[in-house]
Amino acid sequence: MTLLGPTLVVAGFALYMAANVWLGRFRRVPWEFLTVSAAGALLSLSRAFTAPSGSTVVAAGVSVVLSGLLVWFFFSFSMYGPREDRPRVGDRFPDFRLPASDGEMFDSATAGRNRRLLIFYRGSW
Repeated sequence: MTLLGPTLVVAGFALYMAANVWLGRFRRVPWEFLTVSAAGALLSLSRAFTAPSGSTVVAAGVSVVLSGLLVWFFFSFSMYGPREDRPRVGDRFPDFRLPASDGEMFDSATAGRNRRLLIFYRGSW
């Protein structure tokens, strides 16, 4: 029973990784994974207060630290954190030079003011 809290915290992170890697499921905020991890931390804390012993206090401390790291990972380090390098609506697209399909170089600065459709392929090649 003492290890149930830390196990739930780790399970929340493992479920997040599994859902993103194997299922390709991305959401703006991963509430369900945060909820599982928070439940594990709260369970460990309540166990440490109701039946205080060395192992329950250590389990509660580990659960709280792991939950804090998980929240830091979600909102600071991962794709859920704020990013300043994103283009905003109305921003001018930066100039670039790339090889075209006919072998010549395409330069966006000399292409004129015509509208262009840019397609970015995301592949696993």
